[in-house]
Amino acid sequence: MNIQVLKVAGDSNVNSVSDKIIQHAVNDGIVHVDCIGVKATYTAVRAIILATEYLVKEGYKFNLRPYYTEVDVQDNDKMVQKTAIRWTIVAKKK
Repeated sequence: MNIQVLKVAGDSNVNSVSDKIIQHAVNDGIVHVDCIGVKATYTAVRAIILATEYLVKEGYKFNLRPYYTEVDVQDNDKMVQKTAIRWTIVAKKK
């Protein structure tokens, strides 16, 4: 199983992120959403709320779990490890 990891930035479009969450949750049954920083976390939470509202209306039950994870990010010319919040969404049709 290929689990998609969506990386959300503070300036990401909430509706686009929500659509991608829905797409992967419905097609793959699982999706990870990673965010680093306050703005990115706020954007991710808004997108997750929109996506889960849609999934409920369409008859899906789902599990949602946030946790911390270490991710590698490019900082100038070197890779740096940062702590991100990862939301895992597992969806299943009722």
